[in-house]
Amino acid sequence: MTRQAQAMTLQAFQEQAFARHLLVDLPFPITGALLLVVVCVGLLLGKAAVWLIALWTVWTLATVGVRVWIEARMRRRLHEHGVHKKILHQYAWLSVPTGAVSGVFACLYFDAQDPVTMMVLATYMTVIVVGAVVPTSVYLPTFFLFVLSTHLPYLFLLIRAGSEEHFMLVGLNVLFLVVTSQYAYAANRMHRESIRLRFENQQLIADLGERKAAAESASKTKSLFLAGVSHDLKQPIRAIGLYLGVLRHTEPPDKVSVLESVTPKMEKALSELHGQVSRLLELSRLESGALRLHIEQVSLAGLFAGLLALFEHQAAAKGIRLRFANLDSLRCKSVWVDRRMLESILQNLISNAIKHTGAGVVYVGVRRRTLYREGGQLCIEVRDSGCGIPLAQQAYLFDAYRSFDDRKASDSHGLGLAIAKAQATYLGADITLRSAPGRGSVFALCGVSTRNQNVPVDFP
Repeated sequence: MTRQAQAMTLQAFQEQAFARHLLVDLPFPITGALLLVVVCVGLLLGKAAVWLIALWTVWTLATVGVRVWIEARMRRRLHEHGVHKKILHQYAWLSVPTGAVSGVFACLYFDAQDPVTMMVLATYMTVIVVGAVVPTSVYLPTFFLFVLSTHLPYLFLLIRAGSEEHFMLVGLNVLFLVVTSQYAYAANRMHRESIRLRFENQQLIADLGERKAAAESASKTKSLFLAGVSHDLKQPIRAIGLYLGVLRHTEPPDKVSVLESVTPKMEKALSELHGQVSRLLELSRLESGALRLHIEQVSLAGLFAGLLALFEHQAAAKGIRLRFANLDSLRCKSVWVDRRMLESILQNLISNAIKHTGAGVVYVGVRRRTLYREGGQLCIEVRDSGCGIPLAQQAYLFDAYRSFDDRKASDSHGLGLAIAKAQATYLGADITLRSAPGRGSVFALCGVSTRNQNVPVDFP
């Protein structure tokens, strides 16, 4: 029940625990109730008319039977969600007819002129109230409804008797009820504290379980990450070593021509090595919060023009049409953001879209999303008509560690989207994905600020 306990509030957990305690841990004492009926009938013989005794007995047995039936129905509903408060209210009201049984007995047995009868009745009422403290103080309305329905008829009869002794008994009974109520309050506080501690313990257990699972997952993905990084870094280093070996074993007359052939390849290997290290450092700085942002006003038109110039030849080489939205009708034509970081995010998204689109269109557009905060409702979308991404893989798409595990599924080294996601988070924005196999993908950068110092902007 740990995850369920963590999901609910303390009040709901207390209500559930109280209901279970009253109905399961402290079921209604049927045997004790029947024995009490027998004792009460014996006391009433000679004190009240037989037909009144019979009527009281039938009513008492009916009350016990109905209560047992209702409690059985309540127990069957304990596993349902959100019903425990209602069950507690019903249980509290059940105490009224149960307490009234003793109240009516007091009316039938009361004899102000017989000291023995009054002593027996006072003892009976005291035992009934004291015995109710432990089982009913769990839920205080139950205790008070039971005590009032039991004791009010008795107090009324004492007041009606009118003598000083009876008024003194009224005062003593009121004092007794006050003291008993204090004990009931104390017992209720103990119950609540016990349940609060149990609730917190279950939350701690659930939290420890989740942290353990997260640690195990992090350890596994870290291992995958290190394995992938070591593979990516080894390749250019190994290539440089091979090229140096070729130069070392080349005779002097041929070194010039070999050097001219090998040098570009070494430069390419060094460039790949530098790119990998730079991406790893970028991701590390983003995760540690060590980067400083330079917020400036960036024109969307200028941004799109630069991206078109950067990618149009790459897209044309694959036969892909790269299109950008017409911004003429857009009233908000700029965003307040770190230019370098925004360009890096969009470059990653457009590059991936072109890479995973065999033929068709890659479209970069702008739209408004009202789900985001005012002043951050502008979304820049990158749409492609590629193969799409299965739903099961979408949860891991931005995971830098998992991407190395998925190397067979893609030629990408997997850090691009992880960095883009971290950059978006650093800007206070978000990257969302909508995709389905065979239907292309839509990556949307949302939440980028469109105002500076609360300058209002309008959308079309």
